[in-house]
Amino acid sequence: MGKPFFGRPTADHDSAASASRAGSRRNFFKVASAAAAGSLLPMGASAAAANGGKPDVVVVGGGFAGVTAARELAHAGARVLLLEARNRLGGRTFYTHFGDKKVELGGTWVHWSQPHVWAEIMRYKLDLAETPGSANPQRVMWMSGGKVQEVPVEESLKLLIDANNRFHEGSEKVFARPYLPYLSDAGVKLDGLSIADRMKQLELPPLQRDLLGGLMATNCHNRTGEGAYTEMLRWWTLADRDLMRLFDACAHYKLKDGTSALIERMVADGGFQVRLSTAVSEVKQGANGVSITTESGERIDTRFVVMAVPVNTVNAIDFQPALLEGKQAMAREHHAGAGHKVYIKVKGELGSVMMLAPDSEPLNLIFTDHEGKDGGTLIGFGVPAAQGFDVHDPKSVEPFIRKFLPNVSVTEVLAYDWHLDPYSLGTWCTYKPRQFSRYMRDLRAREGRLFFAGADIASGWRGFIDGAIESGLQVAQSVAAVLRQNV
Repeated sequence: MGKPFFGRPTADHDSAASASRAGSRRNFFKVASAAAAGSLLPMGASAAAANGGKPDVVVVGGGFAGVTAARELAHAGARVLLLEARNRLGGRTFYTHFGDKKVELGGTWVHWSQPHVWAEIMRYKLDLAETPGSANPQRVMWMSGGKVQEVPVEESLKLLIDANNRFHEGSEKVFARPYLPYLSDAGVKLDGLSIADRMKQLELPPLQRDLLGGLMATNCHNRTGEGAYTEMLRWWTLADRDLMRLFDACAHYKLKDGTSALIERMVADGGFQVRLSTAVSEVKQGANGVSITTESGERIDTRFVVMAVPVNTVNAIDFQPALLEGKQAMAREHHAGAGHKVYIKVKGELGSVMMLAPDSEPLNLIFTDHEGKDGGTLIGFGVPAAQGFDVHDPKSVEPFIRKFLPNVSVTEVLAYDWHLDPYSLGTWCTYKPRQFSRYMRDLRAREGRLFFAGADIASGWRGFIDGAIESGLQVAQSVAAVLRQNV
């Protein structure tokens, strides 16, 4: 997802790149296996509720969109089978162990401004916890020109608020109503701009530019030239055009017992059948139904299918007939989200801190998750790793952290390579320039007996847990309406 390589690579370059990719994939599967050992597998209630016979609907994908759609359809009286390729539910959420703590390696934070996930939290009476470094940092530091800058917290926030207000100016013309699924005419005109393009237009002073750049690289989870300006305008509008509300919505409140607690409650409530470790290789439509073939060669027949898989992975499945070109093109290009999230255990006094760095650096936003006089845990987000930086190696991460906190040492790290996970091929969805205007209609379109859901194609909080639930609810309504027609 980085800058294109101009010119033909040499044989040595090809060999080295192949070896690096192979090593990265081996490391991914090693880390994934170790992390999954501590994950929760909410199978009991769903297995007990398994229905015999041909299902009315097969849901492919067990993230929040797929589980929401399955629950709603089961409540509507449909026989539902959910297939998940991984050995756990949750999709790009992943609640697991990090030493004596539980951590979220994927989607984490929720907020009452996100109506769909908040309704689920209230429905199941789930408790919240807070992340101190994003909620109330005692220190804010950022890197500019290779040097760490620090001013009083209120002053740094004023700089950041001013930069964000200028960056997002005119958002009300593009997103007067942020839950409309498609871009306005004003939005289409701006959709070719990257975040980096917009930042250049502002001509900010270097200190303020790099402060803003760290936040923007984190938001799109890539270098700012890869993320679309319209995506940031949409986030801004959803957060009432207020930076502190945006911080609250994106990185303040999380589920006290983890995202798996919500998934478990939804599955138990739904009463539909779940099958884990069941990857789909082919989906073939006929006049009277759909035939699904799994990677093990099993055939499953159903009346309708809800595809609730990330947009980046669609081309890994053989669809007959072929899907709309917009879906295929999006899967070829991928969205921008391709960076890393890492938990960093440190030894030494750690307060509530927030640190930012532009996308020329391997980590762009780091803040305190747990603090203490003898050590604590940081959460870090970074763009696709630069050569020589290994997010899985404490010795590689420590020099960067010590630029900000020279008196701490890094003792342990835990990350997950979502871009190497074949069932995600990326992190949260942030569109690249022109993808929103070019592909959204095709991405959301029903195709015969196939319906499509997912956080990646949500109208509102796209890329968030809320967006996944929103999409699952909407698609379930559409499928239920067709089932009532007895098609």
